[in-house]
Amino acid sequence: MRYLLDTDVLIDVLRGYAPALEWFSMLTEPPAVVSLCVMELIQGCRNRNELSAVQQLVAPLEIWYPTETEMQLALDMFTQHYLQSRLGIIDAVVGAVAISRSALLCTFNTRHYQPIIGLHTAQMYSKMSEG
Repeated sequence: MRYLLDTDVLIDVLRGYAPALEWFSMLTEPPAVVSLCVMELIQGCRNRNELSAVQQLVAPLEIWYPTETEMQLALDMFTQHYLQSRLGIIDAVVGAVAISRSALLCTFNTRHYQPIIGLHTAQMYSKMSEG
């Protein structure tokens, strides 16, 4: 099963969070990322240095672009779950891509993806509680 990284995991790596870096460095094959997650990372950049760091991080990753079929699945899931659970647009797309390609979605935002039936998620390293 391929690993698909959610934006929050990529942010941990960018910020140098030690458990994320350790897990990331031990991967034997490059994980994948949905193109929209890369766009979210770029949207969070405040300057060219941060943009360069994002580009360096994603360069070795396989970027998955949603297909028409995956977008239809995302739309169906979004329509079904938005009013009840406030499923996010990008979360619906990422979930649809993960399901379609039988990938394990690595994320700590499990609540975001909870309504998506058939989606497999995992937290691949420990997060220290803050505060």
